[in-house]
Amino acid sequence: MNDRILLVVGDKFAPYIAHKEAITVSQLHGLLSLPVHILGNQERTVLVPGQGIGEQSRQRLLAAASQSSNVSGFDFTLWHNLPERASRALSHKAEVCNILVSMPRPVSATEYELALMIDEDCELMQDHLSGQHVQGMVIIEAARQAMLVVTEAYLMPKSVIDYSFVFNALSVSYSNYAFPVNATIRTRITECAIDNPKFLKFAAITSVEQSGRAVAEFTMSFSAMEKARLVKQERMQSVKTHRQFVAAVATELEQAQLLVENASR
Repeated sequence: MNDRILLVVGDKFAPYIAHKEAITVSQLHGLLSLPVHILGNQERTVLVPGQGIGEQSRQRLLAAASQSSNVSGFDFTLWHNLPERASRALSHKAEVCNILVSMPRPVSATEYELALMIDEDCELMQDHLSGQHVQGMVIIEAARQAMLVVTEAYLMPKSVIDYSFVFNALSVSYSNYAFPVNATIRTRITECAIDNPKFLKFAAITSVEQSGRAVAEFTMSFSAMEKARLVKQERMQSVKTHRQFVAAVATELEQAQLLVENASR
């Protein structure tokens, strides 16, 4: 293959592209807007979509390409065959830009694969962009979403119960930086207790892999229970906590008042 391969990443991953065959979304828009004679007889370039590109950004690029006089010099084939992003219902996210994983693919009865799909407009990329790599918190959220998506899509029993989910434990071990290129999330279910429809328990080991090496591994567990029951528990705990908080504030105010009175004597 003699074609040039060029990675395209979201603008927030601009530090990554230095000294690499890579450009940002904005730079690609710039190339597409140039007159044909400026680019000349360049070699055909295969554009590979990297991390940071959401669905709206992808559609804008494809629209710009369809109107560009330079489009014959670029191969957008890979942009039409991206994994399907998980739905809002499965990922428990209200905004599509905050969904970080694809729909899962079953590998066995207990193992599933998903693609990491970061949109640079997501909630976790609004701050703390420390350099070339993907922040650890983004990887944690992607692993958490992967577990939820797999559970909702394949493990939940058929029931009329309206469930809510509660995480019980989450541990992570990082082994390498994650970068804004393709990554695979592998989730292996280690517990699926669904005999009691009012209280379901799940656990999994999830790994994130990139270019044949492990990035991070997660051990997690969570429960699903009737939403009305969970809301009741949450309300009771909130009332108890609020009373304790108010009592603590009252004690602090009394102590402060005593100090003032003692100082004035």
